[in-house]
Amino acid sequence: MMTHGPPLGILDAVRTGDHVGCEHLLRAVQRCKPKLHCFGHIHEGWGAQLVQWEEGDELDIRPEAHVKQPNVKQPTEIDIDQEMTSVNKAAYIDSTKGSELVVRPGKDTLMVNASIMTVAYQPWNKPFVVDIDLEKGRMREIV
Repeated sequence: MMTHGPPLGILDAVRTGDHVGCEHLLRAVQRCKPKLHCFGHIHEGWGAQLVQWEEGDELDIRPEAHVKQPNVKQPTEIDIDQEMTSVNKAAYIDSTKGSELVVRPGKDTLMVNASIMTVAYQPWNKPFVVDIDLEKGRMREIV
């Protein structure tokens, strides 16, 4: 899933500390639970986070009502190796089978704020490269 801005409470904090993401987008993401949600717009929010969704279908706009607290094996904030990012000219996240960061379909969403600009509109942050396993498509027979 790709949108312009972030959902409320997820990589959406500005310099004042206020969260300025969209509450309606949070509900939409919680409803469809994609494996990956990439966005930008909030320049201060560059980074990646693994969200583990709470069970149930209630659509409350408060992020804490939908997002589980991280467990030890799956930290919420994903540590980006700045040295390797500089060398590779991109932030690399491996979420494929066998990696340390596996996204479970319907239970987790890898959130990526890929905004490369600073608040002063200067390109500063590196782009992201994300490896993620996708399900094979199924051919439908047209009758």
